[in-house]
Amino acid sequence: MVIKFGHSLVQYPLVPGNYESAGRLVKSLVSKHNKVVAVVGGGPQARQYIQTAKKLGCDNVFADMLGIGMTRLNARLLIGTLGEIAYPKPAEDVDQLKEAFDNYDVVCTGGFTPGHSTDAVAAIAAETVKANLFVKSMEVDGIYDSDPNKNPRAKLLKEITFDKLFDLIVATGKSEAGEYRPLDLVAFEILRRASVQLVFVGPRFQDIAEVISGKKIGTWVKRS
Repeated sequence: MVIKFGHSLVQYPLVPGNYESAGRLVKSLVSKHNKVVAVVGGGPQARQYIQTAKKLGCDNVFADMLGIGMTRLNARLLIGTLGEIAYPKPAEDVDQLKEAFDNYDVVCTGGFTPGHSTDAVAAIAAETVKANLFVKSMEVDGIYDSDPNKNPRAKLLKEITFDKLFDLIVATGKSEAGEYRPLDLVAFEILRRASVQLVFVGPRFQDIAEVISGKKIGTWVKRS
């Protein structure tokens, strides 16, 4: 399975307990004979570095590499909670991910390349390892029919088709990192072609555990 950790894990100032909780979750999954790719975002500190670089006149690739560096630092903190079950450093590309996944129960990663979000990396990981399940942890409890941060009447969708998800992604337009958007289009297209069950849940680690146990919370994406 692939788990995309967002705000639930990565906060600034750093919260050690978040990493401890995420580590316990991943260890519990491995104890039940699962293999896990954990993809970690950059969080608010990465956004601060990116914005500062742009204000200094740095180009987008330079700024993106700063963000990627932060995602990898966050991934290393998660690795630090996992011990010998985890590949000892963040995988930095698809080839490294493949090799690591063959030899370890857990592989953690941050960003791969400039211009790709960590959602896209998680999608690539899901396709690469032929994951059965892709879970994205969001700041809200799943996918809504409109931005719940802007529309108090927005409704949580318990199920959604890929076609409807595409429409919602397009409707949100180009969003800055940290704003509400279910996925970016690169991640969406990869996940649509991959044979993986896609679920969006809220920021609580227990949400991820419950989805994996089969509980129907959050938003489940249907293929038809």
